[in-house]
Amino acid sequence: MLTRARLRAAGLLLVAAMLFPPMAGAEEEQPAVAIKAPKVGEKVSEAAVRHLNIERLWAELESSFRATRKLRVLSRDKEVIADLREEQKFAESDLAKGDAAATGEMSNAHYLVLPKVQDFKFVRSASPLPNFDSKYRRQDSGLLQLTVQMVDTTSGQVKASFDLSSKFSTSSQIVNSRGGSPDSSHFTTMAKDVAAQLADQFVAAVFPMKVVKRTRDGQVIINRGKDGGVRMGEKLDVFFAGEELIDPDTGKSLGASEELSGTVEVVRINPKVTYAKIVSEVDPVNGPINTGDIVRRPQAK
Repeated sequence: MLTRARLRAAGLLLVAAMLFPPMAGAEEEQPAVAIKAPKVGEKVSEAAVRHLNIERLWAELESSFRATRKLRVLSRDKEVIADLREEQKFAESDLAKGDAAATGEMSNAHYLVLPKVQDFKFVRSASPLPNFDSKYRRQDSGLLQLTVQMVDTTSGQVKASFDLSSKFSTSSQIVNSRGGSPDSSHFTTMAKDVAAQLADQFVAAVFPMKVVKRTRDGQVIINRGKDGGVRMGEKLDVFFAGEELIDPDTGKSLGASEELSGTVEVVRINPKVTYAKIVSEVDPVNGPINTGDIVRRPQAK
């Protein structure tokens, strides 16, 4: 019978093999991601679509993924690809040194990100003030909701789905006109918000937060920094990766089983790592929180 220590070691090897498949070159070690242009769901009205800047949303999604520094973002913009192919043809001509990317050697993505705008509102409401001519109480508000699928390009399997949402509401103002629409900066703010949410959740799915080291003073160091979405005072669950699970019908690996080891609380966030104090442990003697344990946010009940 396997001891928990041996299960821990086996679990770590399994997780490492799943998350970090061998690739050539330092840059190639990072998974490549391609984000498709966001689609618009049927729930979004034609009036709202006029204010829905898909190009801006797409750009913010790509920017947030690049900011994680854990992923290579490959363009799937048709114009960008066309420009690249034009440059490749130029490189093959007698006028160039031929050091551009070779034709047919553009990287394939490991993951395809498929965003869809499920709901979008961007409205300005105004009501006349009693006893005042041409005076209105005006307020702007908006909502941006996305669903995103994360698809493994090798198997075509949907690895994860994400629900993202952002909204705004301005304070009411007394104005002289009731027309117009909210300032476009509000849309940009919502786009940045949902993009940051997606990048955070995506990285957590590909690279789960893990305990790098347990210190002598009852703290753990986690492999997430200021760009990892963790917050001061946030409580996180810690899991021990156990035996590999095999589907009895297909014989394929379903990953490692996870057992709750305890709870930690974030006390310090550095640029590349986060410190958290141990709040509780399920079994501090036989199964203490230790290096390699997986850290997750508690699931909503």
